[in-house]
Amino acid sequence: IQEGFQEELGESLQIDNIPGAGGLNGLGELYRSEPDGQTIAGNAGPLEVAPQLLNEPNFDIRDLTGLGVVGQSTWCLVVNEEYQDEVETFDDVLAKYESGEWEDIGVQSSGSSQDIIVLLYKYAYPDEVGWNWQNRVQYTGTGPVAQAVASGEVPCGIGTDAGTQSVVNTGRIYPVTTFFGPGTQVYPDIDSVTDLGYPQIDFVGGVWRGMYAPPETPQEIVDFYADTLEATVNNEATQSWSDETGNPVVFEGPEVAEQNFADAFEQYEELEILQLVNENQP
Repeated sequence: IQEGFQEELGESLQIDNIPGAGGLNGLGELYRSEPDGQTIAGNAGPLEVAPQLLNEPNFDIRDLTGLGVVGQSTWCLVVNEEYQDEVETFDDVLAKYESGEWEDIGVQSSGSSQDIIVLLYKYAYPDEVGWNWQNRVQYTGTGPVAQAVASGEVPCGIGTDAGTQSVVNTGRIYPVTTFFGPGTQVYPDIDSVTDLGYPQIDFVGGVWRGMYAPPETPQEIVDFYADTLEATVNNEATQSWSDETGNPVVFEGPEVAEQNFADAFEQYEELEILQLVNENQP
């Protein structure tokens, strides 16, 4: 959204990418910033929830001030092209693991959404799913996961719809399912696991693209950014990018940005995600 955002702001932007801790480092930097409207941050929730629970930093991301949500990505399972005639559905994937032909699955770091997805579908739902993978092979992001699947290092892996698209377009990998119930506009022809009757895990199956400000940001600043973000979503440059890539950009207000964090923490605690991750460290 950068191009349209700058146009609507009428200001230049300095973009600082702050890596580490599943996004928690960047939100920590935001948390410690002055609430004067000069520093805001984008996130990819709920990726930061597990690091917050696991690391117990000296701040709580639930105290951040929501400015809005501008889009959604989904986690998708992609498979090496070698199996295109054998593996068409998630049922086929489960059968490959059940037979022992496949053992490895590509995900990101321990506690990431992809990691939690495979843990839930093996241990929390043994009867409903029973995903019998043996090894979680961990990578630093969707790009490395997609490349590992393409090279045959792992037979399949989990990455975002938009993040895997460039490798899918080469024909070396292909998408089989998405773990987000409403599906994905990037791959509109694949079923979601919810469509197939498996337990709904939307709280980790999707990624919301939120914008936040430091705690105690004044309401007039919140209103200004909310209006600017809504205009950005409707900006011609933003809509053109959305049309070209298939990534939906739809504005939702500050209250949704804050509620998304609250809902994610509730789900993580209800399903004892922290215990699940700690018990299954690779």
